[in-house]
Amino acid sequence: MAIQHSRSIVNLEVLNSGGTDIVSRVEVQFTSYDDSDQERTTIDSSESFELNTDGVSNTDEGFVAFADLTEATVLGWLGTELTDSETRCQTGHSAWIDSVLNPPAPPTVNKANPW
Repeated sequence: MAIQHSRSIVNLEVLNSGGTDIVSRVEVQFTSYDDSDQERTTIDSSESFELNTDGVSNTDEGFVAFADLTEATVLGWLGTELTDSETRCQTGHSAWIDSVLNPPAPPTVNKANPW
């Protein structure tokens, strides 16, 4: 019984500025599941990250053309904001998965009348 976590980029938005394809927004999906019951415990969350594109040009040193981007490169741009979001998602996902596998006792129950 171990919880597995993963992340992947599911969408990129680029500036609509004449074909330079400068990435301005990244959507990352976080997925978690318990390997003892993947079907019942899979949970997904997604988060969007805005990139600062002020003054960015495809002539800048170090600029990576859209066609040459890798997921690792784009995730690297997100820095601690990604790390913080991932930690929050994993914590929430883990709690939800635990509640699915070990449901808490209800606070009240029906009981037959004593007469």
